[in-house]
Amino acid sequence: MADETVTLYSVAEAMPRVYGRVSERKGRHIPERLLAKLWKDKAARQTNLRTQAGKRVRVVYPGRPGTSAGPDFKDALLEVEGQGLVRGDVELHIRQRDWDHHGHGGDPNYNGVVFHGALQVDSEATPLLSGVQAPVVDLSALLDEGPEHDISLGPSHEKSQQLDLWRFLGRAFDGKGFSKPASMHEAGEALDRAGDLRFRHKARWLLECIRIDGLNQALYQALMEGLGYSSNRRPFIELASRAPYQPLAASAIQLRPDERLEAIRDWLGACSGLFEPERLSPGGPAAPKKIGPAMNQPEWRLFRVRPANHPRRRIMGAASILDRFLERGLAVGLGDIVEQRSPAKLTEALTVPALTGPAFVGAGRAKDLAVNAVLPFMHAWAEFDRQGPGQETALGLYHQYPRLGDNELFREMREQLLPVAWHQAVNNARRQQGLLHLSALLKGSY
Repeated sequence: MADETVTLYSVAEAMPRVYGRVSERKGRHIPERLLAKLWKDKAARQTNLRTQAGKRVRVVYPGRPGTSAGPDFKDALLEVEGQGLVRGDVELHIRQRDWDHHGHGGDPNYNGVVFHGALQVDSEATPLLSGVQAPVVDLSALLDEGPEHDISLGPSHEKSQQLDLWRFLGRAFDGKGFSKPASMHEAGEALDRAGDLRFRHKARWLLECIRIDGLNQALYQALMEGLGYSSNRRPFIELASRAPYQPLAASAIQLRPDERLEAIRDWLGACSGLFEPERLSPGGPAAPKKIGPAMNQPEWRLFRVRPANHPRRRIMGAASILDRFLERGLAVGLGDIVEQRSPAKLTEALTVPALTGPAFVGAGRAKDLAVNAVLPFMHAWAEFDRQGPGQETALGLYHQYPRLGDNELFREMREQLLPVAWHQAVNNARRQQGLLHLSALLKGSY
């Protein structure tokens, strides 16, 4: 969303108690940044929103603000007359026609939009690239003045609005919902249960991967997905498919120990399409025949990716992890670490420092890989053939893991589901994963 002012309207005017004046002159325009602010703080309290087709809309949850290329708000929850609960993204504009002016109609990032809001509306629906028609709603009601809507643009004055998302979580999910907790202790117990359900959900998926692809390939793919972060998960999974574990390991083990890391790095780098020829080692061993073809660089999402998180650096980190466990094999090698039942040792085993600058895989990302890939994999492996560290060991180590790094989704779910005084209940990785599980339930992801 462009932060656009289409007429002379200063941010200084966009302060508390201006909404009445704006409402009186609806032909004038406001900054889209203010419109997004109004949506976030006021939409869930509106009772008169309707689509241009006449269907009543109640905003249960306005969504979390988008921070990268894509819609203004992600994962909103809307109750639409005749349809029930609708989950998806929301895009806001001053004028409906700005959708095309901003190029959203040809952008696949906007295919998840279920609601297009605007102050100036031209038609009942907006076409997405997928061919779906997103209903349009006139947002003029957000400009109405009221004492409860006394907000400002400044972050220090933002108000946290608690939404009754527990009402939806209380509905049956596989026969078991999540009732609204009455105390911080009950909230912690609910997050523990949700965190374990997320863990087992991942383990079930990895069990299917083991059955289809084998042990080492399943674990390798899970690690590669984790190294891709949210923006490059698909390309990293594709890279794991084009450069499979077995030919990589079989070819690297034939080399001298001091040659292996560089060879694996070059093979992965060339297959990714991200490493220019001059970045590869001259005269190095030829890539195994079963690797390739090379990916195209446009398959990777590089826009606004911080240099420290660039996929090239993560690929170098992946090469180091593969080399580190080449002799024992990836599954057995990491299984040996898990059997020591130490979060610190497992995190260290997945951390890859660099000679200079940020680590290729820092401790924070290593903890994410442990919780989201290695430990669910070990749980699945034990179910597959009763080998490895065992399910109790994997789940017990998961329960020991300290808090992971904070992110936007953790913070948003914590603020929406828990009173501020209960935030301290989210004190370990298991409970953070519980928040993610509840978010996925609300989105209908399971």
